[in-house]
Amino acid sequence: MTNIELTIQYPLDKLEEVYETERILEWVISNSFKKIALQFPGDLLVDAPTVAEILQEKLQDCTVFLLGDTSYGSCCVDEVAAQHYGADCIIHYGHTCLSPTSKLPVLYIFTKSEVDIDDCMNQMLGTCTEREMKAILVCSSAYLHAIDKLFLKLKEHYRNVLATSLVTSKDSKGNDSSKVTVITKCGRRIEIPAGDSLNDYYFIYIGSNQSPELTVMMMTLNNCQFYTYDPTERIFRWEQVNMNKALMKRYYYIERAKDANIVGIVVGTLGVSRYKEMIDHLKSLLKKSRKKSYTFVVGKLNPAKLANFAEVDLYVLVACPESSLLDQSEFYQPIISPLELEIACNQARQWTGDYSLDFTELLPGSALYIEALNFDSTNDDLADVSLINNRVRTIGMQDTSSLGESPSTDVNLINANMSVATIARNAGEFLSTRSWKGLEQKLGETAVSLAVQGQCGIAAGYENEPAS
Repeated sequence: MTNIELTIQYPLDKLEEVYETERILEWVISNSFKKIALQFPGDLLVDAPTVAEILQEKLQDCTVFLLGDTSYGSCCVDEVAAQHYGADCIIHYGHTCLSPTSKLPVLYIFTKSEVDIDDCMNQMLGTCTEREMKAILVCSSAYLHAIDKLFLKLKEHYRNVLATSLVTSKDSKGNDSSKVTVITKCGRRIEIPAGDSLNDYYFIYIGSNQSPELTVMMMTLNNCQFYTYDPTERIFRWEQVNMNKALMKRYYYIERAKDANIVGIVVGTLGVSRYKEMIDHLKSLLKKSRKKSYTFVVGKLNPAKLANFAEVDLYVLVACPESSLLDQSEFYQPIISPLELEIACNQARQWTGDYSLDFTELLPGSALYIEALNFDSTNDDLADVSLINNRVRTIGMQDTSSLGESPSTDVNLINANMSVATIARNAGEFLSTRSWKGLEQKLGETAVSLAVQGQCGIAAGYENEPAS
């Protein structure tokens, strides 16, 4: 190694072990890749130049380069950025949501963070005193290297303990034995004895209790109880989050979606497989329910970006599961998941409390796919009462073919000032109802100015300014 004078997170002698350089070399050489893109999350960027230099030195015939800041979440593989540089493959470092990709081969390097197995066991034995409890061990990607040791330790004290495995390929197969039931949830494969219910098991999660991954698991497996051990804080505890309250909040957003006339589809990923198919599916669903939709590609979301579109009643976010649950306290309009929009607009799908943030499960060919009904505008059963404002509503708006009809056919409401308010059916109609539509152009009224000589020089000193 030559001329490495960089601040690194891991000691130099452990760097190759933590970032699994030998595994990478074997994978690259066996597949004859020539242009290798390295994607690091923000917390590991300090090691990125050193790792890239190590790989480049050992792969003389290849080009190794680092990807910049991702357009969306760092947990997703940034295929778009890699393709801009003509990469043959991507090596993704750190935590990942394991969302399937569609274009480039990917190798996941999870890194290896330390976990005190003895401390974890001592705290767990003091908290979980029932030795017959049914438990499932789940590790965050940074602690996967220790899952076998943890599992063996647990088996010494608890009889009914199972361990999960990561699903890193859509073609991966589970156990075909009739003695077990294979369940795939949140990127994990779980094999439980035939006849058992997943709701009978406790989940033991090794990782930060603040991680989005844990939140997604608890929302998806909302009938299960969770214990967590944070190796950084060295704390083992029972997660007492009231998931019923969280699901009630999501149901409120479903009611908002039923009331909405104009819906914005926000693209929150460009790398997850089948995201385009999901966008087309949502457009079709909204059209069938007679709601107007607009598609937005705005990169990383923030309240200021979406606040520019006041005409939108509600947004639906197409993103990976870990990027789908946002802190909505600062957003002006609700942001919901594709499943929530499906429940609001697809009369064939009912709210059961079962929850999923993986939008690929809603597409044709998937287990949760339910074909949307076609609505007949003459059907009286389309009438409904909003649970938010107690007003009578229909499943959707007027059909898009009627947009050219007279405004007299619009639904009118009486507002607090006893004046008639027309419900806008698209962005153009919403703009026409605004009292301020932007700066007036005053075409033909403003005199045209001729081109004149401007200032010469630089900001530090122009030619017409006195010398200092």
